[in-house]
Amino acid sequence: MDRFPIADADAAARLDEGLGEWARTAVAEGHAVTIDHHDGADPAGHYHWLVRLRGEEKDVITVWISLRQRSVHVETEVVPAPEAGEEALYRFALVRNADLRSVHLAIGPESAIYLVTVLALAEVTLERLDELMAAVVVYVDELYPTMMTLGFPWYRRRRR
Repeated sequence: MDRFPIADADAAARLDEGLGEWARTAVAEGHAVTIDHHDGADPAGHYHWLVRLRGEEKDVITVWISLRQRSVHVETEVVPAPEAGEEALYRFALVRNADLRSVHLAIGPESAIYLVTVLALAEVTLERLDELMAAVVVYVDELYPTMMTLGFPWYRRRRR
């Protein structure tokens, strides 16, 4: 069995180049707003990017991409920690998790709900990035109104 290489500055540069190429197309087509790369590794040796995508239900969907030792971790907050109805919201998330592809729902340390996935470094291609970012936008737009309604009694869905 081949082992995936450990990520280093060269892997970060290659991922940055691929994300940049993907972002140029996505921005030109109106799907992405911006992409930012945080220069250098954090204390854990991880490299980070912040991608802002256009959504319909949620205007801007911020995706955090981290290059870790042998994988690329992708996450976006769907809704913040609920103010009410936690049980109903978490139940809804758990039931919907079974239908999701490419990503899954998770509760973050501060009780917010995230879409997350982990890719092997070797899996990251332009096509895979495009599929993943499209899944994030579709699922956030699909989940956001119901989750906000369940967790925030004051929330009223806007009509476009």
